[in-house]
Amino acid sequence: MSYGTHISPAQTRPASHFIHPSWRMAAIAFIGMAFGQTSMTFLTFGTFMKPLGEEFGWSRGQAAAALSIISVMLLIFTPVAGRLIDRHGARRVLLPSMAGLGLVLCAMFFLTSSLAHFYLMFAILGIVGVAANNVSYVRVLTAWFTTRRGLAIGIASAGTAAGQSIGIGLAQYLITDYGWRIAYVGLGLAVLLIGLPIVAWFLRDLPKDVGLLPYAKPTHGGAAIDAAFSIDRKEALRMPVFWALLAIAFLMATALHGIQIHFVPMLLDAGIHPGQVAGVIVSLLTFGAIVGRIVTGMLFDRFFAPRVALFVFMLPIIGLFFVLENVGIWGLYAGALFFGIGLGSESDVLGYFTSRYFGLKSMGELYGLVFGAFMGGTALGPVLYGVMQSHYGNYRIALFCSIGMLAAVCLLCAMLPRFKDLRDV
Repeated sequence: MSYGTHISPAQTRPASHFIHPSWRMAAIAFIGMAFGQTSMTFLTFGTFMKPLGEEFGWSRGQAAAALSIISVMLLIFTPVAGRLIDRHGARRVLLPSMAGLGLVLCAMFFLTSSLAHFYLMFAILGIVGVAANNVSYVRVLTAWFTTRRGLAIGIASAGTAAGQSIGIGLAQYLITDYGWRIAYVGLGLAVLLIGLPIVAWFLRDLPKDVGLLPYAKPTHGGAAIDAAFSIDRKEALRMPVFWALLAIAFLMATALHGIQIHFVPMLLDAGIHPGQVAGVIVSLLTFGAIVGRIVTGMLFDRFFAPRVALFVFMLPIIGLFFVLENVGIWGLYAGALFFGIGLGSESDVLGYFTSRYFGLKSMGELYGLVFGAFMGGTALGPVLYGVMQSHYGNYRIALFCSIGMLAAVCLLCAMLPRFKDLRDV
């Protein structure tokens, strides 16, 4: 299956449909990402850090190294998955990946006390679950939407935040009542019995597969995005904007995921009651991520997206200052909300910017490279901040590092050029 076919940006809403089928694809992508690799593996990991440490005697730095390993696997294999998606379609790559993810999560039940075994399991999670991630769903949505693409990606990306809430809640409940082994089985079954069947039944790679054209309702910003606009990998590698996106992805991931993975233990170390962490602060973090994804996507469709991103990433800087200065519980609430908004915007930024600067034909491969840089930052952040916590006994240096990197992201966003397809908003 090839994604290189020119698709007319004409109005496509069938008269017999009150809701265009493209929006149903966005909803299915939301569900798929809620039960995908990021939400079920990365974002639940903080819940397992203390139980694993208590049973096996691992430090937080040692445990967090597993996320670095899975991130390195994604850095290596996501561009490969993206190229396969460009050639064969998302479904053929995504569905086996979801099945593998669920089965390996269930196999965590048999984990031994060996760190090598732990790291091997997370390496396998990175390889088999590589396509059960943004790279598949963002590629599908770029084919289904020539306008409102920012909102569509935002809706789908909000599934990751929703999945975080579901995954953390499920894992914490099972850990408390049955232990961490059953908790991993529960997460794996959620992928296999909820996410996988829905995606397999409803998701379609291209609108033409069901006799439709993509959603292309005119917006106030002008014409639709040119679906034929395309830049291949060789040309992209010669463009400064591509390297700017790689830098944005790496710095963003290091700053945000480095703190995010340690957010729960950081607050517990600060003396915050576990009930407040789980019931209020994590909920605000999740709410901010959902709002950030959807609202950022909507704003991308109406205004020049890099300027929107610049403003959005100022919010987690403010939130981290609130945490750093220990302004009290209400300050932590605001900090969690602002930090969540930044977390929620990361997928919108990477997917939307890649589609607008480079077009659709090589979207999977190019997004895979950008996402690989993102996973490089995700590999570095958690273990680096875990080592900092072990060395200094607190997270203050880590917080300052995140603030500096997010400031660099804002500067890079301010320097990005205009888009080259038909619309410049």
